[in-house]
Amino acid sequence: SCCCTGDVVVVCAVPLWVITIAIEYAVVFGLYDPALDVTTKHTNPSTAVSLGYGALARIAWGIALTVQILLCQCGLGGFINSLLSWSGWQILSRLTYSVYLLHLGIFTVLITAQMRHPIFIRPDFEYTTFYLGILVISYLAAAVLYIVVEQPVANLEGITYRKSRLQK
Repeated sequence: SCCCTGDVVVVCAVPLWVITIAIEYAVVFGLYDPALDVTTKHTNPSTAVSLGYGALARIAWGIALTVQILLCQCGLGGFINSLLSWSGWQILSRLTYSVYLLHLGIFTVLITAQMRHPIFIRPDFEYTTFYLGILVISYLAAAVLYIVVEQPVANLEGITYRKSRLQK
C-alpha cells in the first residue's frame, strides 16, 4: 500500500513524476549540445563535466526509475502503469532471451550480405530499416525456437515433475 492517501496523492505523485522524467531526460540528453549541428566541428565536454556525468548519471537514472516503479506500485502510474501492465509484454518477454541468443548470428549474416551494397543515400534511414529488419527477423526466429524447443521441453519438465509428485 502507498504512504499517500486522498488529496495528498496528487501533491505527492505529480511533482515526483515531473522530477523523475526531468532527471531521465537529463541523463539521456545531458551531454548533447543543441547549439552544435551536423555541420559544425564536434567538441568534447570538459573533463569536469564528463566526470560529473559519468559519476552521477547511472545513479540518477536508477533512483528516478525506482521512484517511478514505486509510484506505479502504489497505483499512481496512470497511463504509464496501464502501458507497462499490457499483457502483450508477457509474450515478448518469453522470447527475449532467444532473441538475445539469435540476434548476433542474424546480424552477422545480414551485415555480410549488406557489404556488397554500400550505404549512400540516407544512412540514418537505411540504418533504421536495417535495425528494424534485424529486430523483426530475430523475434520471428525466436518464436520458432520457442515453439520447437522451449515449449516442448517445458511440457516434458511439467510431466516429469507431476509424475515425481504423484509417486511420493
